[in-house]
Amino acid sequence: MNKFILLTTLVLTVTSLQAQKKKDLLAEIDKLRNELRTTKNELAETSKQISVAESKAKSMEAQVKSLKETNESLLANMGSFTELSKKKAENSEKLLKTVQEKDKQLKTINDEITKKDSINLAALTIFKDKIGGDANITVKQGVVYMVIPNANLFGDPDKSYKLEDKAKGVLGKIAGVLNQKKDLHVIVEGNSNALKFDGKPLSDNWDLSSLQAAAVARALQKDFKVDPKRIEVVGKSEYGMESIETVTRIIIDPNFDNFYQTVKNNMKNDKG
Repeated sequence: MNKFILLTTLVLTVTSLQAQKKKDLLAEIDKLRNELRTTKNELAETSKQISVAESKAKSMEAQVKSLKETNESLLANMGSFTELSKKKAENSEKLLKTVQEKDKQLKTINDEITKKDSINLAALTIFKDKIGGDANITVKQGVVYMVIPNANLFGDPDKSYKLEDKAKGVLGKIAGVLNQKKDLHVIVEGNSNALKFDGKPLSDNWDLSSLQAAAVARALQKDFKVDPKRIEVVGKSEYGMESIETVTRIIIDPNFDNFYQTVKNNMKNDKG
């Protein structure tokens, strides 16, 4: 009897222990299942975060690549801009140098023109002082004009091309100034308006005006020692007339050859 009770108790105890172990095992299984579920959820969330992070990383890589390309482009453009700026600076410097050279050239020309005008004004003053009322003296178009009636030079301006003795007075005064001012160029311009040439060894007013101008030039050369290389003779016939009265014009101007050569030399010196 006691053995039966003991066996029964043992069976019940074993059964109870097995039930408890089963219960504990089931609880452990549930716990593991919950932990597994949680781990899966965490793994899914982690995978999601990794995916997002990878997307962000790719996006950042693309941005970095784009920024790198942009930076390289900017550096290239900056290099081009620097080169362009350098060329523009060089061109500006060349242009400034050219402008400065042109300014010097213009100043040289202006100084020579001013000098030429000053010589003409000085010549006008001297001629007026020396000649007085023997000739009408003016400055016209930048040169000195002396106008002498042909009647005062040739007596009968429609017939003669031989100078009268009284003409030597005014021509001597003109020559005196010319011999003092060696840089003055002289143009003797004849104007005649004769209507008939019957019995005269002349064809027309071209002949007469040229011969009258030549007579004046010849007197300046032979009688008063003016260098003939400084003298030009022009016959205007009746086509250069300013009035009915025929006249001889003596035009005084600095030697243009010397003037232009001086300007040319000064411009060369400015460039050098």
